[in-house]
Amino acid sequence: MSEIYNEPNAEKQKLPEEQEEQYEQWMKDHPEIAIAPEDLRECGPEIAEFEEMLLSFESAYSLAELLLIIDLTPEEAPKHPIREPAKNALIPIIAKLNILKKETNILLEEHEGLKAKYIRLSRAVGIINNNKVDHTR
Repeated sequence: MSEIYNEPNAEKQKLPEEQEEQYEQWMKDHPEIAIAPEDLRECGPEIAEFEEMLLSFESAYSLAELLLIIDLTPEEAPKHPIREPAKNALIPIIAKLNILKKETNILLEEHEGLKAKYIRLSRAVGIINNNKVDHTR
């Protein structure tokens, strides 16, 4: 039976049989594809593209204005004129960051530096928690 770990020291949780079958089928249908190190793409052009995405985000959305958004309910969030477009603009940025890690020859230190830049933007957008926008996660 499959086990779920939420934390390193978390107790094992058993999945119901039906969910385990669904999980196993999903894993068969969506295998993790590992790329051999010699087949990884050169990261330079994609780092430049990622950096351009960051600059484009910052020119389109004021981080200061995003950080001022504090009171927001989950119901109001999809209609927010500033936060919602910024939140949606983060999607291709995190996708590119994940591609850089999985498909290019980027060094761990380089990736961590780019990830820190992404986190800065993500924290400006924040997450909603108890009708407040949390800018710390």
